[in-house]
Amino acid sequence: MTEILTKSKILCTLGPASSSTEMIKKLAKTGMDCARINFSHGTKETKTALFNLIREVDTHLSILCDIQGPKIRIGKVKESIITLITGQDFIITTDEIEGDQNKVSISYQSLPQEIKIGELIYINDGIVCLQVVEVTDNNIHTKVLSGGHISSRKGVNLPTTKISLKVPTEKDIEDLKLIANLSPEYVAISFVADGDDIITVRNILSSHGNDQIKIIAKIERPIAVDNFEGILAQADGIMVARGDLGVELPLEQVLPVQKRIIRLANIVGKPVIVATQMLESMVKAPIPTRAETSDIFNAIEDGADAVMLSAETASGDFPLEAVSIMERIIRVSEGLIPRRNPEDYDSHNGSISEIIGHLVYNTCQEFADLKYEGGKIICLTNSGYTASLIAKYRPSLPILGITSNPKTAKILRLIWGVEPILLPEINTVNHTITRLKIAVKECLNRNLINQDEMLIVAGNLLSLPSQTNMLSIIKTEDILNVN
Repeated sequence: MTEILTKSKILCTLGPASSSTEMIKKLAKTGMDCARINFSHGTKETKTALFNLIREVDTHLSILCDIQGPKIRIGKVKESIITLITGQDFIITTDEIEGDQNKVSISYQSLPQEIKIGELIYINDGIVCLQVVEVTDNNIHTKVLSGGHISSRKGVNLPTTKISLKVPTEKDIEDLKLIANLSPEYVAISFVADGDDIITVRNILSSHGNDQIKIIAKIERPIAVDNFEGILAQADGIMVARGDLGVELPLEQVLPVQKRIIRLANIVGKPVIVATQMLESMVKAPIPTRAETSDIFNAIEDGADAVMLSAETASGDFPLEAVSIMERIIRVSEGLIPRRNPEDYDSHNGSISEIIGHLVYNTCQEFADLKYEGGKIICLTNSGYTASLIAKYRPSLPILGITSNPKTAKILRLIWGVEPILLPEINTVNHTITRLKIAVKECLNRNLINQDEMLIVAGNLLSLPSQTNMLSIIKTEDILNVN
């Protein structure tokens, strides 16, 4: 019996509830493909220790380091929680104070000079809404339009204020130096405004000796939505970060924006992650709401490569249950995904890899039309590029990405439909058939394929650099019998 492979991937944010050896092992076994380290919290030492622990526990896991960006936060409050009442007056100040019912500090020192009367300030993911009525020296006087609870270090959103903070911040630059040394597979860039932000981060990583880290652009501000095509051209992948995006855009616009972003990322064959509040209720409850299950289902159906858990696994009471339920929802959704028309997802750059992607997709559909119940796609890849372009068409069969490159194997953990297989020994073999035979034997040993299964093979017939030029349909036993 061959192993059932889940095609859509799961990112888990690691934190106090999930940073032990035992929990990381359990999360990986349950369905975690990529571990996210949030650089907004903790010291360099704690983040380095967590990174090293992940590598030690499971060498196959992908790691994403998420830098903070120009995140604005309120300061410390005297009580654990204070409650603002709709209609009350409230002051935001850049002075260093302990906040109370009437006044709280803010981390962004230039805000009094940049905010205008009438503009809105949102705190705690938009739950609390303030309107500016006056600015005097370091104090921003506001009226509470929507009351609620706030606590120390809660995030602040300024959807209409033109702020001068840029990506990356000084903190980000220091974190990027560390990240370049750690060498994760991915780094996520918060509050991206345009493609130049991606270039700047890439140059910083390269200047510190690492040009191999894939850059994920987080879309969480209206300016990023407006500049999305330029961001997509420069980034290696996209994250729809709906927490801040849902505050800075009207709520009814978030889903249409999410769908558009997913589609455009699919077309160019770059991974796209949907994040924030996917199973928010499971921070404190053992089961999700019906709306949350629908949210995950729709994200997968729309074409997301991966879905992400934040507080659910970082600090929630039920991290394993959250991953398990997300995995179950994904499997059901994958069985119901309608067929794509591959022509709708061509980038029109005329690449051979897209032609191969079309052929693989059509072959899978022929298998389905002939009622053939088996079949796997085997992709021999060095960089993972061809596997990504095959995956973007969402073929009905799993893709086994065979590579001799350890970094590529971990990068592919975030690509829809791809099960990476690391085989360093194929790098020493020149003949494609011999490499294929080694790969098929390994897949057979791992129960990923059957002895009599039909395989759709994409590879490099002539061992040319960075060029996939072969597509074959071969039975497993026929490959094994080749001398």
